[in-house]
Parts: sequence; C-alpha cells; structure tokens
Amino acid sequence: MSESVEGRRTPRARVGLRLVALLLLLPLTFLASRSCGDTRHAVSQSEAVGIARAEVAYRPDGTNVRFVRRGIPSRSYWAISLWQLAADGTRTHVTVVVIDAETGEVTQVNRNTSP
Repeated sequence: MSESVEGRRTPRARVGLRLVALLLLLPLTFLASRSCGDTRHAVSQSEAVGIARAEVAYRPDGTNVRFVRRGIPSRSYWAISLWQLAADGTRTHVTVVVIDAETGEVTQVNRNTSP
C-alpha cells in the first residue's frame, strides 16, 4: 500500500524539468517578440507634427501626438491633434491629422470647429 520512492520522485523531476524549460523559453520568446516589431519609422514625430500643421489654416495653441498601429498586418501611423484655445480656456478648432509613419502621407483629417 505504500508508494515506492521512485514513484514520488518522478512527478517532482517532471515539474523541475518543466520549470527549467519554461525559464529557458521565456528569454527566447522575449527576444523573438522584440525582433518582430520595427520601432524605427521613416517619418519622425517632429516631422509628423510639421506635416499636420500644414493641414490647418490656424496657428495651433497646442498639440498632442500619439503613435498608433492599424490594420492586419499592422501599419504605423502618427495621430496628431491640434487645437486653439478660446478666451475661456476651452479648445476650439480641434483637428486630428493621421499620417502614415512610413510614407508621410496624410491619410485622414478630422476637423471640429465648434467650441
């Protein structure tokens, strides 16, 4: 009725082997994931802001820049929000310009001129 010594050690040895395999795979997985995504862009953030400013007829008081990926396979874009401030501090003339981070092409312009 008692278990053999070998029967008790086998599951522990398997758990240990699985743990070692997992610890070896984690760094490899991390390196593979880092090599898949390219973080360099043909159009820099400051160049994208300059392209976006050319799309508006006003001098913006502020900007907000976001880097986004869209589509399958994903493609890199800069989304730049530009706005003016009214006397009461509310944002007016809000414009969002989406720029392809590889080509510099303006792909979308959304304007909202109401306060």
